[in-house]
Amino acid sequence: MKTRKQKIWGVIATLIMVFPFVLGLGNAKNVFADDNTDMANIIIHKKKMTGEKVPNPLIQNSGNEMTEFDNYQGLAGVTFSVYDVTTEFYNSRAAGTSVDDAKAEVKNLTPNTPIAQGTTNADGNLTLNLPKKQNGKDAVYTIKEEPKDGVVPADNMVVAFPVYEMIKQTDGSYKYGTEELSTIHIYPKNVVSNDGSLQVKKVGTAKNEGLNGAEFIISKSEGESNTVKYIQGVKDGLYTWTMNKEKAKHFITGYSYGIGENKFTEAENAEGELNVKNLEAGAYTLEEVKAPNNAALIDNQTKTSFTISTEKQTVELTIKNDTSKVEKTTPQLEGKDVAIGEKIQYQISVNIPSGIADNDSNGNKYVKFNLVDTHDAALTFDNQTSGDYGYVLYDGEKVISSKKYQVTEQDNGFTVAVNPEFIPSLTPGGTLKFVYFMHLNDKADPTKGFKNEANVDNGHTSDPNTPSVEVVTGGKRFIKVDGDVTSDKTSDKPLAGASFVVRDQDSNTAKYLKIDDTTKAVSWVDAKEATIFTTKKDGLVPITGLKYGTYFLEETVAPNDYVLLSNRIEFTVNGDSYGTTENLINPEKVPNKHKGTLPSTGGKGIYAFIAIGTIAVAGAVFYFTRGRKQTEA
Repeated sequence: MKTRKQKIWGVIATLIMVFPFVLGLGNAKNVFADDNTDMANIIIHKKKMTGEKVPNPLIQNSGNEMTEFDNYQGLAGVTFSVYDVTTEFYNSRAAGTSVDDAKAEVKNLTPNTPIAQGTTNADGNLTLNLPKKQNGKDAVYTIKEEPKDGVVPADNMVVAFPVYEMIKQTDGSYKYGTEELSTIHIYPKNVVSNDGSLQVKKVGTAKNEGLNGAEFIISKSEGESNTVKYIQGVKDGLYTWTMNKEKAKHFITGYSYGIGENKFTEAENAEGELNVKNLEAGAYTLEEVKAPNNAALIDNQTKTSFTISTEKQTVELTIKNDTSKVEKTTPQLEGKDVAIGEKIQYQISVNIPSGIADNDSNGNKYVKFNLVDTHDAALTFDNQTSGDYGYVLYDGEKVISSKKYQVTEQDNGFTVAVNPEFIPSLTPGGTLKFVYFMHLNDKADPTKGFKNEANVDNGHTSDPNTPSVEVVTGGKRFIKVDGDVTSDKTSDKPLAGASFVVRDQDSNTAKYLKIDDTTKAVSWVDAKEATIFTTKKDGLVPITGLKYGTYFLEETVAPNDYVLLSNRIEFTVNGDSYGTTENLINPEKVPNKHKGTLPSTGGKGIYAFIAIGTIAVAGAVFYFTRGRKQTEA
């Protein structure tokens, strides 16, 4: 049983059946009758309201337009059917029932098929053009509202002709006027449900990251002409609508919206999420009108249809924007240490926008797609298109012809620019990958790392977290010192004139370090080609440009008057073996001993001991010889 607020007043009017057609205000339906039959227009003004905003149900329809309902919005898309109950009405009257009782009896009668039917337009209006007579008698019609999802229908209305204006008296009562109406306005009211909720997740294509700041509008199409309306404001517990798109309310991700006291409620929401509450049942279109910063619209994601129903009051949507993620790697390196001159393979990868082939008012949306490399001055780009160290551009695993892009070097960097006419041919949502080689040059030293950064410039998005790859080179410092033992360890004397080579192992198969005089590039060669490190007066032997690992220092020439080292010195190159610019590691000492000295004896007193020893030996020989002669005699 319907509640009092859900019941609508009955309105009395009269109608004659004929075939329907569109006319005048709303969807007018005309029912043809005899040529001598007068016609009347019944104009239905369908209004919507929430349960809290239902007016007094005893408001009387006057038959004329009523300003009391101007504050309520029209309800589009509601269908009304008209049934001829003239015969049933007069049969009831003939049985002795009163006019009111006869109207009550036919109110719920819907005999046969409707003689007319129509649907309210975008303004909630419907005009029915009907005969005032049926079979020579004043016509009586039952007007039935057909069910609509999310709407509590009004009660059936009985219209009996002739219809006269109802005039409100000073005491609040109504009396019939004297003028018969040929245009009759009736106002069935409806209670609508607005418990629907739209939940949107806005994410980027790069990392599926939530995006705040996307702006949306919500629209619907109403009436036979599919009039498009947009949510604009709030009034009487419902959203208000406008046909002017420029005035549409913008709903922004990161917020939740609802209906307040004639205004929107607004609260913060989770990252990238939008919630619009209090939607009526019906079909809608969600349209993104502005992408977040550093994100781009995708044509096939811009407009999304959705439907709120009593069966499904909550709708969840995921809408994507194109965003960029750039990755930079050195896939052939196990660590980050390299030798100067060693070829280092780099890869720059970036996701291709899903809307790469989209158009705008000027044609192709994406007119540039550049990969931008920025590197330290100690790194050199191997700018060559072929050979073992030539660069290659890929769309996924497919090689892109070098004719379809340009590589341009700048100071400490270069740009890979895809030809504009080829950009729409890239795979939407795929991966663009540039593979190339670089090497450390003569500016590299072991005291710091050397960075290589990359990003994308496509005119719409870039990676906010610029990826960077660092490589380092290693080194070791030695100092040649006088190895004579002293009590003062701080007085080690640097020695000039010592020469060394560096080996990669302590075996006969070892290779020797060679450092190019100009490029400082490291290579490993036979002994005759090895670089010779010769100490100067500071005694230092700085060795740089090596990968991390174990090496051997071999002395090939000792300083004048010093003994050549007989054993190679094993040393390790790592991140701590050389130090930083601010804190160099102390050089490892390589001591040499003077010639003519023995570690077990020491100072000038050795000559006295030698003399005494010589005399002792001579005496022993003399004694032994003399004794032998006496024995023979």
